[in-house]
Amino acid sequence: MMRLGSLLVVAILAASPAAAKNISIQMTPVPELRDGSFNVALTVTNLGDEAAQSVVPTLRFRDKDVRGKGKASLGPNETISETLSVPAGDVGTGRWPYRLTVDYTDANQYPFQALHVPTLTVGNPPPVRVAVREAKATPVGATGTLSVTLKNLEGTERTVAFQPLVPEGLEAGRIAPEVKLAPWEEKAVTVPITNRTALAGSRLPVFLTVQYDDGGVHQGVVAQTVVEVVPQQSFFARQREVLWAGVAVLLLAWGGYVLTRMMRRS
Repeated sequence: MMRLGSLLVVAILAASPAAAKNISIQMTPVPELRDGSFNVALTVTNLGDEAAQSVVPTLRFRDKDVRGKGKASLGPNETISETLSVPAGDVGTGRWPYRLTVDYTDANQYPFQALHVPTLTVGNPPPVRVAVREAKATPVGATGTLSVTLKNLEGTERTVAFQPLVPEGLEAGRIAPEVKLAPWEEKAVTVPITNRTALAGSRLPVFLTVQYDDGGVHQGVVAQTVVEVVPQQSFFARQREVLWAGVAVLLLAWGGYVLTRMMRRS
């Protein structure tokens, strides 16, 4: 049996349409690997000032997932606790990312999803030899980007599985599922993000996992950043600076033409 300490994390801060109200979901998972099952004792708390409706947690580990029973309504400062279990399969020594989500709605039945990606450590694996040097996201109106810099920390070529994870409401664009890193190489990866249903004013955590096998050890690295959802702009608003620059160029050209004509006449 392996039982790990709890991890406290504020998984999402999602603004509801009413500016004075918000729902903030906090997840506290306690993972346990026992008898061929992966179990997570999960506590979900609403730190906001508006009740969350239709609250349902989900655990995903490797290719298995399970939905919890949930609760019809989770008021401010209220907590629910559930144990979610999935078959673990052959889990050897290493670091194994897993995914927790909490689906809920606000008072207007608008859907949101809280996302958290912790790591289960099994045995005593050696240090990870691939690092996420930087992860940052641009504000997302209709679209945005997630920029990630990976670093190979040893003189051996390494191919890693790379996966961006975003909550529902956002969509990560398709990218190559694997990244090849030459010895000591630092490489930038850019992921396009599209806003499907996320409301302006929300601040949503996004995660990325980097995984590889080294001998008999599975290594996994998880990095996190936050996406700020901003109002979507019209075409004119997006192109305003370009349009004004074009007008300025035309005015300068016209002024130069008029000045040249005047000088010729004189």
